Amino acid sequence: MISFIKNEHMKIYYKRSNLVLFLTYLSVLFVIALATRKLLDSAGIGENFLGYVSFSTGFLMILPFFVIAIAGSIVSNEYNWGTIKFLLIRPAKRSKILLSKYITVLLFSVYFIVVFFLVSVLLGFLLFGFEGVNQDSRVLSEILMSYLICAIEVIMISTLAFSISTIFRNSALATGISILLLLTGKTFVQVLAHFDFQWGRYVLFANTNLGQYVDGRPLFEGSSLGFSIVMLLMYLMLFLGSAWMVFVRRDVSI
Repeated sequence: MISFIKNEHMKIYYKRSNLVLFLTYLSVLFVIALATRKLLDSAGIGENFLGYVSFSTGFLMILPFFVIAIAGSIVSNEYNWGTIKFLLIRPAKRSKILLSKYITVLLFSVYFIVVFFLVSVLLGFLLFGFEGVNQDSRVLSEILMSYLICAIEVIMISTLAFSISTIFRNSALATGISILLLLTGKTFVQVLAHFDFQWGRYVLFANTNLGQYVDGRPLFEGSSLGFSIVMLLMYLMLFLGSAWMVFVRRDVSI
């Protein structure tokens, strides 16, 4: 299994468009830090690196967009490159191949999150300094909670993109649908909640933001942390189960 995962990493690293993706990601983080520094300076507000790390969690929303690019193409690219027949020639290993690809997607989700944190800390040191830093456990716990909540959302949306990529064998479709749902899903469930459509709490995006329970303001009345976790697990099984059924049964000649 480890060799399969290493192979998937190599494919991603050596794809030129992914290099552009990674550089764009780092550039966005750098621009966010510079823009924040400029805005705070113009407003005459002093800040330190810990304050910036806390502030930067508000931009964690960009993470799913970059992970989608990886998850939405990791399977479909095999069809585009014509290498899928070599992968599917031995049906007994199809589950292992699919699992290795999914684990790779999860690992890259972790990579993006870790890089976001490390770059935020580094730029915080360089641009905002140490003055006024105090080890407030409340701030640290809020930062940790923000990253954990983001990680859950990233995993869910990347699994969705991975599933679509596997089923339809089209990276553009998988990426496009996933981004569209990401952009509109939360607004859609907020509209449902506004008009008190209780069935809306069963929609995926009504449950991805577990921060609603930390704030004590669930989107739908009657929803709970346990309910959302169960719903997320059900969606996870649905996405992965659909991808697995299609992948292991697909004709090698396709």
